Amino acid sequence: MAASSHPAPAGGGIPLVLFDIDGTLLHTTGAGVKALKRMFFAEFDCPDPFADYSFSGRTDPGILRDAFQRCFGRDPTDAERDRAVASYLAFLDEELSRSDVKVLPGVLPLLEHLAEAGIPTGLATGNVEEGARLKLSAAGILHYFKFGGFGSDAEHRGELTRTGIARGRALAGHVPDERVVIVGDSPLDVAAARYAGVRCLAVMTGWTPREEMEAAGPDLLLDDLADLEAVIRFICAD
Repeated sequence: MAASSHPAPAGGGIPLVLFDIDGTLLHTTGAGVKALKRMFFAEFDCPDPFADYSFSGRTDPGILRDAFQRCFGRDPTDAERDRAVASYLAFLDEELSRSDVKVLPGVLPLLEHLAEAGIPTGLATGNVEEGARLKLSAAGILHYFKFGGFGSDAEHRGELTRTGIARGRALAGHVPDERVVIVGDSPLDVAAARYAGVRCLAVMTGWTPREEMEAAGPDLLLDDLADLEAVIRFICAD
């Protein structure tokens, strides 16, 4: 569906929009999980610490901590964390190069519309910053994002979301909380938006059952981002 190319209503000011990556913007068809498993086996001789583990909405530091607890019953040291991240990124780059990275429905038209309207677009993602860059580059959409909060900023998703919002405001000027929108696919995205005191648009393109997403209480829940008119109407609402 085509939407107007006009920017957001001037009365309420230009909004600020921050996206989660995995399950919201794209699917890597398993590249991230494969890279993590390869890293743990290569670096720590732990073949698979992720049996029955949910990655949805988790931050990379939290995933690493959980995996160390499962493998060794303790948190990683700083040196182990640095080693793990460097190795993971190398494996991730390799896995992405041979994976079918899929941009999810409605994402490209939405990002193009936001860019044309001059609406600042960033990230609020549990990926470490370099991992986010690799995934978005593989999907061909990195150029749409000029700022963000990342798992490399904070393990707590709410805190990294606040960091991303602050970076967006540093570029765009003051944007009131009611004009900031987090777009995500998990209850943890919704919780992060609530923690930061901003609005949340959630989509069902991730891995969370609908009843759990509804219970999380996003301001708007859609099947995906394909209804551009509805998405823009929500983002630009006064």
